[in-house]
Amino acid sequence: MGTQTNQLRRRTLLLGTIGAVLAAGTREARADQARVLLLGGSSMVGSLGRLLEEGCQRSGFETLRDAKISSGLARPDFFDWPARAGELYRSFKPTATVCMFGGNDGQGLAVKVDGEAGWIRWHEPGWPDEYAKRVHALITAVSPAGEPVFWLGMPMMANPARTTKMQRINELAREQLQQSRAGYFVDTWHLLADRGGAYTRRVKHNGRWLTVRAKDGVHLTREGAQLVAEYVVPIVRSTISR
Repeated sequence: MGTQTNQLRRRTLLLGTIGAVLAAGTREARADQARVLLLGGSSMVGSLGRLLEEGCQRSGFETLRDAKISSGLARPDFFDWPARAGELYRSFKPTATVCMFGGNDGQGLAVKVDGEAGWIRWHEPGWPDEYAKRVHALITAVSPAGEPVFWLGMPMMANPARTTKMQRINELAREQLQQSRAGYFVDTWHLLADRGGAYTRRVKHNGRWLTVRAKDGVHLTREGAQLVAEYVVPIVRSTISR
């Protein structure tokens, strides 16, 4: 069993507020009840976050969902996710965390240089290392004792330039998850692509065509969110239940 667990941890898993922070859906906890913390930006505010939460609750887990529109890891001056995640870990004490970041992070990184506000631009050499540090900080905040962290990778976008950014962000996150004690990178890329691996708004699933992407070429529809949630929740359930 140990060997199987280590192999699972090292391989890629293929699905793969408005205003303030949203926290919803907690249940009265039993002493033996597993707790799942759900974190992220716009997708976690919307259908994907709600469906993941509902699926975890149906699996018997207590949940806490905390999400903020337009947030990510690039702009701690706007919203500091590692700090917030640490607060939630200490108060909620999750058994595992499910998160999704990256959609808002294909930009310059806000940093402090000698106490002054500064930037590391997207094309500057220091960007990958700095972003990787932020992914690591988030993982560390919610997994100090090796609790499982399920990081949902970003899907491709309709815009090729934005797709390239998501590829870079996913790879940096994947590397950090592989280095952690209990990290699971859950790949949504091919789940939401056509059979040739290209961007599409519609996919065929179980003999039925689903419109999985919004017209903006960025966000998921409810059907797309349902497809992702139906893949992710069993992974979370089987991992926690070992």
